[in-house]
Amino acid sequence: MNLAYLSGNQSVASGRLKTLALVLIATPVLCFSLLLFVYIVDVPWMDDIDAFLGFIIGYLDSQTVAEKFHWLLVPNNEHRILIGKLITLAMYKLTGTVNFRWLIFAAFAFLLGLLGVFYRVFRSTQLPLLAFVPVPFLLLQPQYYLTTTWAITSLQHQVVVAMVIATIYLLADGGRSRFAGGLGLQILTSFSMSNGLFGWVAGAVVLAMQRNWLRLAIWLVVGVITILLYFYDFQNAQGNDSSITFFLKYPYLIFLGFFTFTGGLFDFFPDATIVWRSILPTLAGLMLIPAMLWLLWRMNEDILRGRAKASSLFDRETSLLQKRRYFFTGCYTFLMVNAVIVAFLRPRFGYAVMLISNYMIYAALLVTLLYLNVLSEQYRNLRTIDRWVRFGVVVGLVVWGMWYVLRLPKIAFRKQQILTQAFNQKYNETGLGPSWGSPFVALAKRSMDESVRRGIYQYPEAYYTPYEPVLNGEAHRQLPDSSLTLRISGGGYSYQAETGFNALPPLMHQSAVVVQSAQRTYLFPSSLPFSTASFYLNRPVKTIQAEIIIPMIAPGQYRVGILTPTDNRENDIHFSQQTITVP
Repeated sequence: MNLAYLSGNQSVASGRLKTLALVLIATPVLCFSLLLFVYIVDVPWMDDIDAFLGFIIGYLDSQTVAEKFHWLLVPNNEHRILIGKLITLAMYKLTGTVNFRWLIFAAFAFLLGLLGVFYRVFRSTQLPLLAFVPVPFLLLQPQYYLTTTWAITSLQHQVVVAMVIATIYLLADGGRSRFAGGLGLQILTSFSMSNGLFGWVAGAVVLAMQRNWLRLAIWLVVGVITILLYFYDFQNAQGNDSSITFFLKYPYLIFLGFFTFTGGLFDFFPDATIVWRSILPTLAGLMLIPAMLWLLWRMNEDILRGRAKASSLFDRETSLLQKRRYFFTGCYTFLMVNAVIVAFLRPRFGYAVMLISNYMIYAALLVTLLYLNVLSEQYRNLRTIDRWVRFGVVVGLVVWGMWYVLRLPKIAFRKQQILTQAFNQKYNETGLGPSWGSPFVALAKRSMDESVRRGIYQYPEAYYTPYEPVLNGEAHRQLPDSSLTLRISGGGYSYQAETGFNALPPLMHQSAVVVQSAQRTYLFPSSLPFSTASFYLNRPVKTIQAEIIIPMIAPGQYRVGILTPTDNRENDIHFSQQTITVP
């Protein structure tokens, strides 16, 4: 790879390498799209039920414009989610339904939009396209699968990140119309998730660096008004005040948590204990943050020292460089404010939250921005760029490959879990989030049942669909199979149920433990087909192992059995003589 040659050579070899770059850039985009197409399902999970189904029912039942506006802006849990609700409403107006697969794909469009913004910034460097290859590999990988395969998090994090960075891009340009567009976009972003409020800080930094004091004043006034409106009549603070107590007691965890969070892209041992697991991302954070600070100083030293020239004196190339510097400065500000808030508020839930999949999109963004930032600063030095691109390609491919290997079995099992829990919600009022006896049970049941009744939502078919009449009918009269023995252990939160080794004919992927009383039947999927070796080698699994979640189950005594789907559908349901009691 010789970028010095490519930048000035129009030969056939250069054209072929451009084609290669296009293929490489398209690869993570297509793989990520295929991942979503195969593994996301039309099933709401936890907050999805109230945020989208509860919202659309309340909106449709509203009699006045004020009431409809209330349903668009009313907080759900910790956030207002205006964009997510507008997309849901648009979907309902077009199709008469709410489909969670399409909600997730709509959020993915914002992620692709973010990639487009990064490409626009990259193109202003006039570097060969091959230099952009690491960006989609770093950004479009499944480490943060709980952000990309769950509707509520997709329509919060992906949407807000894309919109804030688009806002910063508009502000960095410096044009009057771009400022107006950025201001309007930031107002909309602010009501789409609380993280969007950090965009006001990032935008203020960009405008201050530009020394455009009138625009900064307008930005701050509108920002204060918007923030006050956001928190007006905001009831739920999630106990964040207890974070101060936690900080005073464990300040070192807050400090370390910041670096663990920012280096989270390199969390390559997700199944290790949290102490060992956090070492590599913490070390990565300790390297990434100084690198970011050095770049910030390099970009803004003249401004901070008062030596900056007037923008009118810049030639076009220098003007583009300065706009990129404003852009990166604003993006870093947004990410660092977010990182500080997460490190301060979340460790009280357990240090592992610093590496939870929901948040890891921010760690991927930091590394992506650092890579692009170096390209921006060194764009004239093609030898340095050549070495940096080689390094970026290696890191991008390693990160991309590692996270597909580590996450794909988990994503496949999550699909199986959600489909199975949809059965439990459909017939037992719990399954898709709420614990038995919690206030959320009645809310979830009302939203789900009413959505199904109105035709707004329909439960999807799954591996257990042909067995539903039997599981809820004849199976209650089925006698125990004395030859079936299950090992059941645990208690408290869950039981682990497992058949003996080779106790069953070869199975592939879909099987479940059945928990049944005289009134209710629950299913819990087997996890063994989704272990790393079984998943990638496609090996037959002759054992069922499932976690029986106790808080999901209504109190009572239950017998335990298994469901082993086959083509002939005969003798696929067996019950042992063992029972469990749920208090």
